[in-house]
Amino acid sequence: MMKKLVLFLMCGLMLTGCATLKQRLAEGKINKKVSALSDLKGATVEPVTEADGSAALKVTFDSGILFEFNQSELSDEAKTQLSRLVQGISDMPDSRIRVYGHTDIVGTAEVNQAKSTQRANEVAKYLQEKGIAADRITAEGLSFNVPVADNSTEEGRAKNRRVEIYVVPAQ
Repeated sequence: MMKKLVLFLMCGLMLTGCATLKQRLAEGKINKKVSALSDLKGATVEPVTEADGSAALKVTFDSGILFEFNQSELSDEAKTQLSRLVQGISDMPDSRIRVYGHTDIVGTAEVNQAKSTQRANEVAKYLQEKGIAADRITAEGLSFNVPVADNSTEEGRAKNRRVEIYVVPAQ
């Protein structure tokens, strides 16, 4: 009985070590991507840790680089930068992509929800056009519910109008 318990504990430790190694490899890949994508215009690229503990790449595009004010059609500059992002993650073919649209607090909740969803969907559609499989992408509009700055100032509202793209490597 004792031998089985020891064997069980050793297997558990080995599996934990494998999971930790996989996590470290994913984190290393993410950190390399941060450097490789640091020249995306109008974007902030950073490593993040998801709620489940997995490493991810977060790319936040200022809304002004992607869309004209109160519009949901991608600008030519946006298409260029998104194409560069797709190129930069081309060596991550099994990664999952999450696209979140955000707005400032100006306007009704319904209008902002619709606008944030339209923008997230437009980005997701363009990523698909550039070769990322649709089943790897999820898009969601979060309206003004997750601000990163104070909505009482124009500067804060501008920061809140954004699209965030999370690239989560396959584990």
